Amino acid sequence: MDTVAKQEELKIPIFKNRNFVLLLISALFSSPGYFVYLIGAEWLMLNITDNRFYFGLLFFVAAIPRLILLVVGGLIADRVNKRTILFWSDFSRAVLIGILVILILTDLVAIWHLLVLSGLFGISDAFSYPAMNSLIPTLLKDDQLQRGNSFIQMTSQISPILGPALGGTLIALLGFAGVFSVAFGMLLIASIAVIFIRVKLEKQEEEKHTPLTDLKEGFHYARKNELVISVVVMALFLNLFFSGPIAIGMPVIVKDVFAGSAVSLATIQTSMGIGALAGAILLASWKLKKPGKVVISSLISLGIVFSTVGLSANVWMMAGLVALMAVLTQIINIPIITMLQQSTDKKMLGRMMSMFMTVSTGLTPVSYIITSSLIALGVSIQWIIVVCGIIITLIAVYNIRNKKILEYQLV
Repeated sequence: MDTVAKQEELKIPIFKNRNFVLLLISALFSSPGYFVYLIGAEWLMLNITDNRFYFGLLFFVAAIPRLILLVVGGLIADRVNKRTILFWSDFSRAVLIGILVILILTDLVAIWHLLVLSGLFGISDAFSYPAMNSLIPTLLKDDQLQRGNSFIQMTSQISPILGPALGGTLIALLGFAGVFSVAFGMLLIASIAVIFIRVKLEKQEEEKHTPLTDLKEGFHYARKNELVISVVVMALFLNLFFSGPIAIGMPVIVKDVFAGSAVSLATIQTSMGIGALAGAILLASWKLKKPGKVVISSLISLGIVFSTVGLSANVWMMAGLVALMAVLTQIINIPIITMLQQSTDKKMLGRMMSMFMTVSTGLTPVSYIITSSLIALGVSIQWIIVVCGIIITLIAVYNIRNKKILEYQLV
């Protein structure tokens, strides 16, 4: 009883937790900075070439190194100070964007520059994702995780609001050099904020394992965790039919179907951010005990709304549907991440988060290349989205009997 009492005394409220607040501040600059860069890169690619296959490659070349290196990123996150990983991730992105600014100012920027930059960003993602998601449980208690994840998502999801709005405005006012200069500054600030996080490093066991041994241990641990397997299998197929059509579809529909501008694309992406922020706020105040039913029902709704997005008549209709879709995505993602964090040994968090991301997004590059190839062959992106939305709904309905998800109880 004394031990329990002492543990309760040590539990610090989220906003009095200095380390967690610094992590929030870092995410507040890092994520919007990335989205400012992203809308600039998307619109720059659309202006450099009329071949939409290259636009699809922009996402594909980022997804491949991210997928290949995520497991490595998880291994390193369990061995190295996670704060250090996050610092180098944001700082390296800032440097890369700085190089792009120089190329634009010297009028040397070409398609291959954007593709190489996208690939390097994918490498950075492979290390930052497991570091971030395994760092949060070391800063918070188990019963604070859903709220903490919601605030991190809330901070991150300000990015699709501020990022596209700021990016689209800067493209119109200052051109591409201006938009990328702002992205450079934001990522630099994010990297500085991370430096001040102080995390006590756990003492390593006397027996040092090789990376290969650690990897095998991670796979063995994952195989015994039936919840991880259930979530990963479902996410694997969902990403095939969602990631490519939504990422490639929004800019292509805005430019080719609605004949819109960078501001129109910013409107769509900002609405996505508003919806995601609303979903995160909702889950910050609504603690789910049995999140499974909510997750599955939200998946069914997501598929229906996604299909409707493909039938949008104008930018404003599409913006409203995308906002609703973003709310549903948060109601799905935050509980799932919290479930995985709570049910995983802290020593295995980096590996589990990276393995989850690796396997669940394994078909994402395939989704990008299939979507861009279908568009290049003349298939309407709107019909691609409609069909994919129907398939997502069917996958969700199939998982109604998935007891591992439905019966899980959050702490």
